Amino acid sequence: MPIQVGVGVHVGHMMVGMVGEENRMQGDAFSDSVNLTSRIEGLTKYYGAGKYYGASLIISGESVSDLKHPDKYHIQFLDMVVVKGRTDPISIFEVLESLPENEMILKLKTQNDLEQGVLHYRVQEFVKAKACFESVLNINPQDEVAKLYVERINDLLRNGVPDNWDGVTWMTEK
Repeated sequence: MPIQVGVGVHVGHMMVGMVGEENRMQGDAFSDSVNLTSRIEGLTKYYGAGKYYGASLIISGESVSDLKHPDKYHIQFLDMVVVKGRTDPISIFEVLESLPENEMILKLKTQNDLEQGVLHYRVQEFVKAKACFESVLNINPQDEVAKLYVERINDLLRNGVPDNWDGVTWMTEK
């Protein structure tokens, strides 16, 4: 069986040093960027790592901006999220090259529909968004990100849209 792992990538400053006491020392990295990277790695579980067609490599918007040649990669916007311990949303993206080739091909075929669905979702055009995500699922029934958005939309249509809804996902777990 193949091993499914999730990887989170973020850029930023950090301090590296030795911590502990004389008989128990270890190297460690410290900073808000290190903490955020860990939170982004945790998002791979939420967006489907460990399942076929889930996001296994998620990078922050700052990482995308830091790429010298982003056009060399197939990068797909996933969501705006606020991770536990923070108050400001970050953009997260999936790097499709991390997937097996057959999964990447399916995601590339449906990338436009997924992106259009996210755009409609963020402006509360839920019926249009759901149609886009269902189009993704017609081609790739195992797409975990499209399934997640359909679940969110069904919940919003069933329970109503909160007054303060802004399309940002608030993560309450690490």
